[in-house]
Amino acid sequence: MHRNRRRSLIMCAVMLVVCAALCLLPDTQNVTGSFPRAQVRIDSVDNTLLDAIGIAYNGVQTCRVTVLTGEWAGQEVLSYNYMNSALDKDKLFAPGDVAWAMLQEGGRGLTVTLIDHYRARDEGLILLVLAGALMLFGGVIGCGALVSLIASAVIIWKLLIPLLLQGVSPIAAAFVTVVVLTVIIDLLVAGPTRRCAVAVIGSLAGTVVTCAAAWGLTVLLKLDGGDLPYVVPLLAQSSMALDTRALSIGMMFLANSGALMDLSMDVSVSLEEIRFHRPDIPRAALLRSGLTVGRSVLGTMTTTLMLAYSGNYLSMLMYFAGQGTPLLDIINLKYVASQLLNTLVGSFGLVAAAPLTALVACGLYLRPHHRDA
Repeated sequence: MHRNRRRSLIMCAVMLVVCAALCLLPDTQNVTGSFPRAQVRIDSVDNTLLDAIGIAYNGVQTCRVTVLTGEWAGQEVLSYNYMNSALDKDKLFAPGDVAWAMLQEGGRGLTVTLIDHYRARDEGLILLVLAGALMLFGGVIGCGALVSLIASAVIIWKLLIPLLLQGVSPIAAAFVTVVVLTVIIDLLVAGPTRRCAVAVIGSLAGTVVTCAAAWGLTVLLKLDGGDLPYVVPLLAQSSMALDTRALSIGMMFLANSGALMDLSMDVSVSLEEIRFHRPDIPRAALLRSGLTVGRSVLGTMTTTLMLAYSGNYLSMLMYFAGQGTPLLDIINLKYVASQLLNTLVGSFGLVAAAPLTALVACGLYLRPHHRDA
């Protein structure tokens, strides 16, 4: 036990070093980053040029701001916040707010473009609270979970997204990313043990099924990925060279990989505990126990996927219900069918991962002439 904890801590430290090295990689696509950014304080606002349209606004909000950070700290500038009745993009400032802004010095002096409210500090505090809770409750395993969370975000941002922007196949890039993340996360959580090996093999087997189901069902339902967020400006940015269907498929099994890792680890840990307390358990009995655990977890995980996707689109469902849209009209819409397919594809992967993980566990936990310490 002590040796496993030490190995896990060493792996956490190594992974943090790797993440730090990845963060040092230059951003090759940083086009708009040539202008410096800074925090600014909103000193006063003038809303006389704003027109209220329900809870949205249209027009210009004039803001007098003071630069708080950077080489222009202390300067007071007049800035303009343009609003276009778009609730998902517009922001309304009040005196005393701190905003994140882009600064540019030209012939007319310093120009401040307000990006949005400054939320990085509060988000960092929330992450610190989460990190403390994980380590306090989970100990070494919680530390591994925290590092795996950081590693996942860094790998997706610094490796996967740049590869996609450079024209690499979205399906291949997403699949390799899922494989790498599965190995890293399971190693950080379970360490270099047979528990980890069982979880990795079971999860990757489910990922293969998920990938195949995502491709086949996307073609069957005639979905082209046109409903993806920001797909139109992304196509313009890539000169119409982006394969939106392949990107949709890659996003699909990348989004479901976490559920597969969860189920595989649950089955692996459960069978390891059974094997520990019953070293003489027959292989058939251990397999039956694994299938029982897998069925139980499968029932809740499938519902979890459905609730996760429907929860994200609850406002859309409310709109359709309020309009009295027939159910057959709703499920035939492209963006509704796409979200429904996410749940179905993830469920196929879970159905495959549960028994395959149990089979792998029986093979590794009950090897002849070998006992765990």
